[in-house]
This record gives sequence, structure tokens and C-alpha cells, in this order.
Amino acid sequence: MSRVKIVGGGLTGILAAFQAHAMGATDIELHERFDNLGGVALPDVRNGLEMREGCIYFGPSTDPIRALLETHGLEFQDFDNRFGSLSPGEVYIEDFGGPGFACADITLTAPVGPSLADRLDCYPAALRDPLVRYAHWHLGCDLSTVHESAATPLAINRSYPVGADLETLAEAKKTDPLANELLAIPRHLWGHTNNLQASLPVGGFPALLRGCRKALEAIGVAIHERDLVSPRQALAEHAGEVLVWAANPTPLFKAAGVPVPRLLPKSFATYTFEARWTGALPFYVQNFTAEGSCFRVYIYESGGKTLLTAECVAEDGGDELSWDIHRLLKGFEGDLTLGDLLAASIKPRWIYHTVDAIQRLAQLRATLSDRLGPAFVPGAWEPYAKGEKFVEMDAALSAALGVSKAKAAA
Repeated sequence: MSRVKIVGGGLTGILAAFQAHAMGATDIELHERFDNLGGVALPDVRNGLEMREGCIYFGPSTDPIRALLETHGLEFQDFDNRFGSLSPGEVYIEDFGGPGFACADITLTAPVGPSLADRLDCYPAALRDPLVRYAHWHLGCDLSTVHESAATPLAINRSYPVGADLETLAEAKKTDPLANELLAIPRHLWGHTNNLQASLPVGGFPALLRGCRKALEAIGVAIHERDLVSPRQALAEHAGEVLVWAANPTPLFKAAGVPVPRLLPKSFATYTFEARWTGALPFYVQNFTAEGSCFRVYIYESGGKTLLTAECVAEDGGDELSWDIHRLLKGFEGDLTLGDLLAASIKPRWIYHTVDAIQRLAQLRATLSDRLGPAFVPGAWEPYAKGEKFVEMDAALSAALGVSKAKAAA
């Protein structure tokens, strides 16, 4: 089959269109319900400045997503990937975006279930207890209902046991898959260089997405914006085409006759300030103290100005938020002066899966696979990281179009 219909014009849908073309598809449609392509990667722009929500960036030149976009004329600028974290007891850690807690014990137990609570129970108490406090502060729900995959967007997929013997810890990470999955060592402490460099699109994300649209049109992709595709209609009209559902899968449950899962809606407040910062740019810091309201600060450049975005678990403002931001940055090289508040928003983020949602998504995949076979390509709904999403979507698209991995890579 050479006809491909893609529902969802976010980054996953855009990449699916480029890959489908590379795999030989000659009739590609991309449908987006809103006015512009980009999804969550498209920031609000005010007075020429990007109000970025979340810390999104690409890898170095070896990043397959970046490489794919570069083949279509998109340009990226490398930067030194600098970040850090703050944990209880004013433990500031450079070059590590996860939590670090005082703990010499690295004994782990195997998980007994699929929940976040089960994952955290793998740790010794000195690591488990502050992780549980943080997750409750961040999510405000019963952790036994949350799937363990939520550890990644929570930035607690790996924890650094401050006080553990580094040689013993490094050996455990090399020889024990569970230790490698759950424990961390800041990169500067053991010479890892895999994420020293990252990149951002030249001209910012709006420029990137405008460039993607132009490149898609140049290869003959038909783009339909402001076009809400009915799941029932899409599933009924799939004959002779590959259907890529890169949009939110929730509408598919009813159409496929699968019970809608219990979801975990979580809203966050985001505040963007103009700022002066003498440290590294871009730069972000994660807060694992479970104190205050701000869980991440991201400092970046846009339109020739330095901007600071504070992401908060609840509404905040005024002196309390300013104090929170300065506390997060206090342990890192650089001086901060906060300027005017440029934007504030409260939005839900559907990035934390429940155990029920993961089970129902598997049921949905199986149901649609039985009905449509490989002609249905799910848009990598479960993974959080865009790299994982790309790999999963690419493999499913290759199978749907009957393209071998070697041919797709070529």
C-alpha cells in the first residue's frame, strides 16, 4: 500500500509523514484538528518571543529525528547540555536532572507489580521515602493507580544514592539491569559524555514547524488543518490505505468497542518571565524537595532575550514563586534577576498513564490489529520521550508499508 492517512499534526505525525515518503508512499494526507501543525511542540508566541512550556530539545547530529529533519532542509544549532537538580537538604547536583538522596545502601528488590508504587518499593527506605513524598506532591493521587512509566515524565526514573561508593555503584550499573534502570551517577562523576551536546532548531520552534510544513508540501503531502477526523469514519474508510493515528487515542476506544480507561488528568501552572541570567544557556533545574510549588525552571533565549519558565504543581505568584525560583538556582553558577511576567497559563497534561490506561491501550491495540492488521499504525501513545516514540512509530510504519529496516534506513 502506498496511500497513507495520518491523523494528528504534532511532531509524531509530522515525522510519520516524512518517514512514509522515505519508505516510498506516494499519496500521503496529514490531518490536524487545530489551525497549525506542531501540537505540544508549538509554543505560544507573544511579541516575537516563545512562551515555551516544558523543556523540549533535540540531540546532537547523531539524533535520528534531527537527521531526518535535516534531510528536508531544517537547521539546528548545537549547545552544551547543562542542567541540574535540587533535593532535600539543599543537595544541588550538576549534570543530573534526577533526584539525589542521602543513602549509602544500593540494595534493590524486584518490582512486584506495574504501578509507580511498586517501582518505588524497589528502593531502600532512604531512597523510597523521599521519592514517594515527591510523587505525592507532584501528582496528588494514590501511586498504586499510576503506571510505573510515569517515573520518566516525573524525572525519577533513576535516583542517585548520595553517599554510596561510586565504584560499587558503577559496577552494579554495568552488571545488574535493575540497578542500571533505577540508580544513577551524575555524568561528571564517572566520565559519561552521551548527553553533553544537544540542539535546538535555528530560529526557534515556530520556525522549525513552518519549515516542516513547507518541506512536507514540497514532497507532495496534502495537509488538512482545522480538520477533525471522526474515529468511526477513519476506521471505516481504511481500505487500501495505511492509517496512522498520531493524535490522542481516547476517541478510538468507543469506536473500537473498548472500555475507556480511567485517566490521570493533572493540570500545571506555567509562568514565563523576562530575565537576566549570567550562567549557561539554555539551562534547567528540577526540584525534588517536595516544597514550594515550582518543580522545574527552564532558562532559554528567544528573540534576542533571555526568558525563564517556571512550571508549578499549583497556581503560584508573587514573592513565593520568586523565592522558589531563586532557591532552585542558588546552587548553580550564575546570577539571576527576574523581570516582567510575560505569560501565565494553567493547562492539563496527559503525560502520566494510569495502570488501567496502559492495560486498556494494549487492549485497544490488539482490537485494532485484529480488525485492520498492520494497516493501522498507532502513534506510539505510551512512551514519553520523543526518541522512543519515533522508534516505535517507525517500526510500525515500516511493517505497514512492507519496507525492510535496511531499505528504510537507506
